[in-house]
Amino acid sequence: MNHVDAFAELKPALSQDEALAEANRCLMCFDAPCTRACPTHIDVPAFIKKIASGNLRGSARTILSANIFGASCARVCPTEVLCEGACVMNSLHHKPIEIGRLQRHATDFQLARNERLFQPPPRRTDARVAIIGGGPAGLACATELS
Repeated sequence: MNHVDAFAELKPALSQDEALAEANRCLMCFDAPCTRACPTHIDVPAFIKKIASGNLRGSARTILSANIFGASCARVCPTEVLCEGACVMNSLHHKPIEIGRLQRHATDFQLARNERLFQPPPRRTDARVAIIGGGPAGLACATELS
């Protein structure tokens, strides 16, 4: 195995047509078990419905408002045991919706546009906070506090 293969994507990106077809397979469950199974509680049916209607910006906004690391998590989250593992399609003996790949599709679209989705609110205080550590928890905390 060469060095390039060592870093190959485990789950390749979806094309626009593949993403549209996959999004339209979703049943858009009211009390979605996929959302309950997500550690960050992303509203999975909402972001998938936006992909199905061609609103990739809105889909990315839904994802990133629940999880600022949505683009990274789309690649590394064990979706097969979390959201996809809880997908009702499994109980219907069908392949679960590829939620992680759809999440990647929406967030990659937004990252490629390099457009800001969120604006920080005006500062209401002169208080300052220091975050110790630059890992995912520290960065997420800083994002929430800002």
